[in-house]
Amino acid sequence: MPTEDRRAELAQKALDTYARQAASEHRWRTVRRLHDVSECEIVDLITDLLLLARLRGHDPATIVGKAERHVYAETGHQYGP
Repeated sequence: MPTEDRRAELAQKALDTYARQAASEHRWRTVRRLHDVSECEIVDLITDLLLLARLRGHDPATIVGKAERHVYAETGHQYGP
């Protein structure tokens, strides 16, 4: 299994690719430097992935729950209330 750093690196590549594509569609109006990460961009990518999941017959809420459990299992840190 990849390390947390390696997984974050892969996520950064996915976010960079997504942000470039979104910028070409004028979704974001500001200039973005490579590897800049805003919470809004992360939320937009996650939202679009959940929309894709729903269109493919998966329950977005179930996916979010599983992802939260994975983060907790891998980091030992519980987020949220």
